[in-house]
Amino acid sequence: MRSDLVPGNPFPDLRLPEHTGEELSLSEIASAQPLLLFFVRGWWCPKEQVRLRGLAALQDELQREYGRIAVATVDGPYANGALRAGLGAAFPFLSDEERRVGEGLDLLEVTDRKHRPFLPFTFALDSRLRIHRVWCGFWYWGNPTPEELRQALREITRAEQPTFDPQAVWRGGGAAAPDVGIDAENIWIREDPGGNEIQRGVHDGDLPEVGDEISRSVVDGRPWLVHQIERADGHVAIHLRKGGETDTSPLVKHHIAAPPPTRVVYPG
Repeated sequence: MRSDLVPGNPFPDLRLPEHTGEELSLSEIASAQPLLLFFVRGWWCPKEQVRLRGLAALQDELQREYGRIAVATVDGPYANGALRAGLGAAFPFLSDEERRVGEGLDLLEVTDRKHRPFLPFTFALDSRLRIHRVWCGFWYWGNPTPEELRQALREITRAEQPTFDPQAVWRGGGAAAPDVGIDAENIWIREDPGGNEIQRGVHDGDLPEVGDEISRSVVDGRPWLVHQIERADGHVAIHLRKGGETDTSPLVKHHIAAPPPTRVVYPG
């Protein structure tokens, strides 16, 4: 493993083809969320099949709240697609057939000269792709357990989100200071109508104006609008509140609480 791939340092923003052939970067996959990145030998390894089945069983939990998953192998997109479908995985499988990443980051298993696969490394990255934890599963017991993955995401979230202890933040004034939590010069803070902080993240690009739309809620589709811009000690916080009509109906306006729909396709 390359000497700089240690906790506290940034992980390279790799860009590789997924099973469809489309190239994806780690930052696109993470979408400003913590990322669990798994380097996998390949479909042919029985230990990796066990490892991946366990990961697929955890995917709803790990990706539901505040995290993303990505897998990288040295197999081609077609083989990765078959493996992904067989597992029922809902996260991307990236392909490094030419071993460009494996060689550049010194992640290859040199004792397997037949396959030249990745060593089974697992990286827990924060929302800025900085390394939080690293595991090497050359011996299977070196892989992180489900509980260790949960704890890593808990540690990252506690460090980045002041509302990990929400009542302390709300009682202290509604939103934490701009320099608390995620270590970035410019951040956004999503708030309720009363100014109570919900979540924060890194803002990239030019600073907006009050009233500008920054994004839309994935839950109800309402816009997140700039309510206030706060500057303090070299940091900028863009306070966001939802615009549009408040939903007063008793109906759930998303599919998060429901199981994914089953679609049966008949031949012919």
